[in-house]
Parts: sequence; C-alpha cells; structure tokens
Amino acid sequence: MQQQYVITFAGADRTGLVETLADLVKVHGGDWQRSELARLDGAFAGAILVHLSTEGFTTLKCAIKDTGTADLVVQITPSVSQPQLEPNLHLSLTGPNRPGIVYEITHELAELEVNILHFTSRVESAAWSGEPLFMAHIEAYAPAHLEVDALRERLDVIEDKMTLEIDIESR
Repeated sequence: MQQQYVITFAGADRTGLVETLADLVKVHGGDWQRSELARLDGAFAGAILVHLSTEGFTTLKCAIKDTGTADLVVQITPSVSQPQLEPNLHLSLTGPNRPGIVYEITHELAELEVNILHFTSRVESAAWSGEPLFMAHIEAYAPAHLEVDALRERLDVIEDKMTLEIDIESR
C-alpha cells in the first residue's frame, strides 16, 4: 500500500547531496512528489514529500540510518493526507533586524488560529545604511471568522514595538 512520507534533512552543503537523497528514494520504490530545499549559509536543508509503500518505508528508514554521517541528519515521518489549503492571507514584513520578530508575528497568528502554509525570511544589508534588514513573506490560511481589521490592530502593535512595516493582503 502506498502512503505519503516526509523526509526532512539538514547537513553540510556539498555537491551530490540531493542526488544521494533522490537515489535513496528511487532505490526503495519511492516517488518524489514535492520538495522545499535551500542552502542556508554553509548548510543545506529541506523537506521532501514522497509516496512509498509500507515495505519501502521500512527499508528506506534502515538505509537512512546506515548512510547517516556526522554532517547529515535525515528523518522520515509518515504524513497524514489532508485537504489542500489555499492561502487567503499574505503578509510581508520589512524592518531592522532584531531578536524576537519571528516569535512576535507567529505568536499573534497562532493566537488568531491562522495556519502558516509557507514562510520565507532573510536578513540583508539595508541599501541606505548597511544595517541588517529583516524581510519575510508569509502565506497563510486564515479561518473564515477572522476579521482582518482585528489582525491589523494586533500587528500594528508589533509594527510599533519592533519598528517594522507589515503589509497584509487578504483574499
């Protein structure tokens, strides 16, 4: 029986890392469905959704354990299929980098039962000053009962506290 699994990994960036993972999936009868992979400084990390038989899962799990090296950590987890959620809320954040920005935003979203579907962030030098500038983009699914004005009010407090600009687009 085929089932979905999520393979997560992190390790030192090197040529052939994705090929190694793709080979493991192929050899054990898996079908690579979707992935999000990224280089983060000197590391490479990601998540891969695969379809795999129960037997393939067992052998792949053993193979992952056997191929483990000190600089690569791999996990495989059964995934429960759920209805696809389409983002109906988009947030863009920009401001001086400081600790706690991600916590403040994600805490408010969780309090309002907003489900984050995709989150990307980076810090780069501001063009005018060279100071570290935090930028993020969030695609989320907000429940039907959420009033965007209530979200805006709560995020305005964070904007002032963290000196951020937060743009909200709802659909």
